[in-house]
Amino acid sequence: MTERKKLNLISSVEIMNTPMKKQRFTVDGIIYPGLHILSGDPKIGKSWMMLDMCLSVAKGEDFLGRKTEQGQVVYMALEDTFVSLQSRMYELTDEPSENLFFTLLANSIGNGLEDDLRECKKMFPQLKMIVIDTLQKIRETVETKYGADYRELSVLKSIADQLEIAVVLVHHNRKARDSNPNNLISGTNGIAGCADGLLVFTRSGENAELHISGRGAPALELNLKRKNAKWILLDDPPEKKADIFSFIIHDFICERENVSGTASEICSLLKEKYPEQDFNCNWLYRDLLQHDDEIRSLGIDYGKAKSNGMRSIFIRYNPERDSSGGKILYSGNAVSADTESIANADDYLHKVECANLPSEENADSAVPVEMMSGDNLIAFAAELMRNNLAKQGINIPAFNSET
Repeated sequence: MTERKKLNLISSVEIMNTPMKKQRFTVDGIIYPGLHILSGDPKIGKSWMMLDMCLSVAKGEDFLGRKTEQGQVVYMALEDTFVSLQSRMYELTDEPSENLFFTLLANSIGNGLEDDLRECKKMFPQLKMIVIDTLQKIRETVETKYGADYRELSVLKSIADQLEIAVVLVHHNRKARDSNPNNLISGTNGIAGCADGLLVFTRSGENAELHISGRGAPALELNLKRKNAKWILLDDPPEKKADIFSFIIHDFICERENVSGTASEICSLLKEKYPEQDFNCNWLYRDLLQHDDEIRSLGIDYGKAKSNGMRSIFIRYNPERDSSGGKILYSGNAVSADTESIANADDYLHKVECANLPSEENADSAVPVEMMSGDNLIAFAAELMRNNLAKQGINIPAFNSET
């Protein structure tokens, strides 16, 4: 008998007041930590596409016009040989990567595969993605029922969530046609229902279409063309928009030191100072929570308070904890740094100490961060950010300590 699980109930108040990590993409807008299915028509080139994706992530290069998060990748090529992999690699690139690893064998679900995936994470601490080609090679059940499909894949989804990696299963489409691309995935709807992301690869005349949908990203439809060994994008690549929320909040609060009011009132003040930016009062506190690490490293604390039945947001500035040294970080005529760069700099610049925010009636807030200081550290952080942004194709001027 299965052991009864203990319920772990979390209130809506806690959910809406707890800092959460922003969605992290392994391939921007396409692949993120969780379970994904790449299902394609027979002999359309699924394995070529996945090998190209693996190489792109391993090298930190663009894939189908989209940025990738560089890291280690494991490709379980369960229907291939090392000879065929070598031939494909030479057709795709002349520069291999130390971050990409292959295996031709894997255990099945419920028969050791779970331990295989955990072992990969132990061996490769910077593991971002595991591709299993194909799903059928790791299945034990021959049942064609929704419950069986969902139960098997939920094991892999759970592990992907635990390890915070993307697990991509290569699968095949059924022969029947359907106006809904997700209905083309072979098997029951239990496969699509369990997965976080679906990539359905179909022929379109001489070219192909990649239909992308899921829980963690907007739906996309990419038009592709085969050029030699690679699939290339026929559409215009997406424009990379830098996330400058943390920089704007920093510069805004530097002038005022303390701000308190409703979300609408604070957004009105922000719009006055930055009319070119969009601010949604319904999302203001959510955005603070999702940028928690970045804004706290810039000396900013925040929380909620309730007085006389009115809920308000307070934002406070502590210049002693500001890793930028009080510099202006955003201007409307310059390209601003992505907040991930601040997070990367944090690893080198600060030590975390737990402390409580100053008390305020019914205040809800997260733990602030104590920062190290010094002009040399600020310059080092700025250069680190510039280098990281340059890899993303975003260029900013060199740091000038005199400004």
